[in-house]
Amino acid sequence: MKRIALVNFSTVDYTIEENILRQAGCEVDIYDGVATADLTETVKDAEVLVVQLQQVTEALLARMPSLKLIAREGIGLDSIPVEAASKRGITVMNVPDYCLEEVAVHAVSLLLASHRKLFPASMLVRGGQWTRMPELKPIFALSELTLGLIGMGRIGAQVIARMRGFGCRIIVSDPYLSRANVPEGVELVSLDELLAQSDLISLHCPYVEETKHIINRHNIAKMEKKPVLINVSRGPLIHEGDLLEALNRGDISFAGLDVLTEEPPADDHPLLHHPRAIVTNHIAWYSEQSEARLRNLTSARIIDFLEGRAIPNVVNKKDL
Repeated sequence: MKRIALVNFSTVDYTIEENILRQAGCEVDIYDGVATADLTETVKDAEVLVVQLQQVTEALLARMPSLKLIAREGIGLDSIPVEAASKRGITVMNVPDYCLEEVAVHAVSLLLASHRKLFPASMLVRGGQWTRMPELKPIFALSELTLGLIGMGRIGAQVIARMRGFGCRIIVSDPYLSRANVPEGVELVSLDELLAQSDLISLHCPYVEETKHIINRHNIAKMEKKPVLINVSRGPLIHEGDLLEALNRGDISFAGLDVLTEEPPADDHPLLHHPRAIVTNHIAWYSEQSEARLRNLTSARIIDFLEGRAIPNVVNKKDL
């Protein structure tokens, strides 16, 4: 019987995965609220390790000689030592195709709320300051502004599709794109051009070594228009100390963030309480439909793998 370990699902229970996998004849072990280093000896027999945001270490891989597959129930891979897994012949898969609409809609929601200063306006009203509209100035017509996307994968493309109706100019910087791959009416520019020309900037690139802290003091200095900054991708794309300084100086007018470098953040994290920031709790992926889609897709692909069928989204296929 194939043995599967479900480890520390932080956002959901284990019912869907457990039912699907057990119906397929698998033995399922659940490790909930257990630190990686404290996983019991029984985990060593698992052939599949299923995680959400759980940090997978090389030391853990060394303790799991039977492991054949790490299934990341989600998109980001910064919690998984992919190279170390490859060296051990362990397949790593993720599920990047379950929440495209949700993340794009969340990015657009943060863009519009930040641009229209909805949260500062609401705080004025709640504080009995109905007539303090001058404190919200300036707000410019969205149709007169430039939106810049750093990275344009499937989610970025959906953001563009939704934002085009507002009439703003849209530009993209992505070293992996050619002009033929950019939607009609969208301009492909260099990163420096995007930083200089954008009134609104939204991050849609993966977190890799080249993109770590792509928003830093050096690049913020190139932002001529004091833009709104949106991040629904990965927290470490932004150097948070540099962002905080830029918000305090007004070099970035507002930040809408669904992700932070450390999650959950400390209660006194300065961005949580900053008057020029909105922070949501890594919820961009979520809808009832996307949650069910994620869990069903992950489970079905695990079964396909164990039964010898090809699965999509193997991130280390060329290294095995």
